[in-house]
Amino acid sequence: MNSTYALIVLLPALCWVICSDLLYRRIHNLLVVLLLLVWCALPLFAALGLGPWAGLSGQALLNETGSALFGAALVLVVGFTLFNLGQVGAGDVKLMTVLCLWSSGNQMAFLIVTALAGGILALAMPLLTPLEQIVALLWQRLGARFPVLAIATPTVLTSDRPQGLPYGLAIATGSFYTLLFPIHS
Repeated sequence: MNSTYALIVLLPALCWVICSDLLYRRIHNLLVVLLLLVWCALPLFAALGLGPWAGLSGQALLNETGSALFGAALVLVVGFTLFNLGQVGAGDVKLMTVLCLWSSGNQMAFLIVTALAGGILALAMPLLTPLEQIVALLWQRLGARFPVLAIATPTVLTSDRPQGLPYGLAIATGSFYTLLFPIHS
């Protein structure tokens, strides 16, 4: 896939994921659904000679979408199992599944970099917590300054502070890496 097109679509979405997961420990379903719908439109546009897959022949397009769907399905099955065991969040699983579609030929690199970034994130958690607090306070101050934005109080500032890692940061890192440094086989 043309990484420029993917960057245009994914860069704002991944920035949103980082902010919402860091402050609220939530990855919104609407964002995941929008990314899925845009990806699903790519093969349709390619059939019309438009989009980043426009130059692919029918068989190459079928191979590209088939391999992306197969890898994403594997991630969904493993992720769903881990979610049922209480090891990962549902939003993380859904986001990783959709980003596997976008990573198509680089799915393994995406998964490896995401896992490595998650390990680094776990090690850096003592440093991340104060950073989270500072960002949340600035976010809350922005909401107070502009009440029309109706910014909710970040959950990291409440007594119900969520435990665990904001793994959306690691997922976004894996996706950024595979978009910026694609592996061509």
